[in-house]
Amino acid sequence: MNRSALEVGKIYQCKVIRVEPTFAILSLDGLQCICHISEISDYHISDIHSYLNVGQEEAFLLTEIDEVNDKYKFSYKRLRPKLLKHHSEIIESISGFKNLYDNTIRDLNK
Repeated sequence: MNRSALEVGKIYQCKVIRVEPTFAILSLDGLQCICHISEISDYHISDIHSYLNVGQEEAFLLTEIDEVNDKYKFSYKRLRPKLLKHHSEIIESISGFKNLYDNTIRDLNK
């Protein structure tokens, strides 16, 4: 995979190559990426294997590119509304919790 062709907010088909208690390592055409447990579901997860297993191929949303450390972060839950709670819509967030907080405050003030 050509790293420069990757775009935040785009959906990519990735293969799960390792599962740990708090994250999954994904492969995107040989490029190693990560999906943290907080991006698998908003609901409590006691075992990531309930959602992802080694060898499984799934669609993931690229949420962040850290070019300095050559890291690519993906979300599983943002493509699956059933895994989100308290959201009537999926909030696109590149800046993390600050954007989510700002959008929540905006919605509360409507």
